[in-house]
Amino acid sequence: MKNLFEKILYVWFGFIVFEAPLRYFFYSAGLPILVYLKDLILILIFFYFALQTTMTARINKLMLALAGLICYGLIVGLVNGLSLMQVAFGLKIILTFFVGLMAVYMCGLKTKFFVRLYRIFTPIILLGLVLEMLFELPWIGFEYDAYGVTIPGSIEWWTLGLPRLSGFGRVSYETAILLFCLSALYLTVTIRSRDFRSKKMIIYDRPLLLLSFAGIVLTTAKSSIFAFLILLLFYIFLKKTINNSNRFSRTAGVVIKILLVLIFIYGVVPPILAATSPKILTGYLNSDDIVMTAVSASYIERMEIMWPDAYRLLSDSYMYFTGRGLGGIGAAQKYFEPGLYNAADNVYVYLLVNFGIIILGLIIFWLITKIMTIKPAERYNIYFLVFALIFFSYGATLNVIESPTLMICLGFMLALWDRDRCGDS
Repeated sequence: MKNLFEKILYVWFGFIVFEAPLRYFFYSAGLPILVYLKDLILILIFFYFALQTTMTARINKLMLALAGLICYGLIVGLVNGLSLMQVAFGLKIILTFFVGLMAVYMCGLKTKFFVRLYRIFTPIILLGLVLEMLFELPWIGFEYDAYGVTIPGSIEWWTLGLPRLSGFGRVSYETAILLFCLSALYLTVTIRSRDFRSKKMIIYDRPLLLLSFAGIVLTTAKSSIFAFLILLLFYIFLKKTINNSNRFSRTAGVVIKILLVLIFIYGVVPPILAATSPKILTGYLNSDDIVMTAVSASYIERMEIMWPDAYRLLSDSYMYFTGRGLGGIGAAQKYFEPGLYNAADNVYVYLLVNFGIIILGLIIFWLITKIMTIKPAERYNIYFLVFALIFFSYGATLNVIESPTLMICLGFMLALWDRDRCGDS
């Protein structure tokens, strides 16, 4: 059964990697609905794992806490007047995270699976970027009408006159996230295990890391460029922490924790300023320099427009404590509250609007407490540290929750950490 689910997950990743050409060819064949097979795969996996959990009556504390959080979001959303379909859409978005968790807990995914993912799909993604540089691919910029709406099959856009390449992906930043997540999973499990330190790693895997970063640069996805550089820095310090028992090892562990806290501050302070005095920061970011404008323009828009508008979604004062509920912000609004649609583009803003300040505070408290108390030298803690790195570095400028690749990667990381620390592997 484990081998079957591994193959199903490979198929799901294949859908994500080839999403743009698949949408193009499915629509051309008159069957645009087939692209949603990837969602059906996730739903079926989720319900199978849920059924298995119910039959065996086995659920750990982490899974139970997360299930309780989702139930809370469902109830609050319905009480606050969100439609059942909107709340259900919000639930569907989070399923990817649960599938990542359950695949590790129930299916017992081993490190070899993640190494294979990296070795198979990274070259394919890079090939797509090269093809887009050399040829006019038919799916780039492709849109189609289905179900009464216009759906972008692949988004074509530019920055500073340069194309933001997506290759086989639907949008450039998701292609970058794929490259980052495959690299992060690979680096984490190879630090954790000694089984993959061979000549093959040197002549194939390591150059692939450099090419992955080059591919991310071609997408011009600033969040992924930042996250990848931080990941490489982490990799250096994590290796020093694990492979040594001297004072430098302890120092490296402290540096890792300090870096994580700094990245957390980078993500949480600007949204707070946006609620009070965004000009304090945006005044420094405004510039006539074209490069500075390209780097900061979207961030200024978030602080002065997007995040203040997101706070206004909490129309009643009590909502600051309870949130609007699942589906209260983001993609679900695009379909059910289009006039209020807000992408959030910050994970803390997204969680605040969905779950309220109390739940957000508890999540932050848990993360920071774990970071401060865990020992980086213990190998299983690597998974949690990289989980926090991904959450914090992307969370500053993306809502994280609506990226299926980030969510399944975070689910894998958190479950691997929890499984190993509990001695279940």
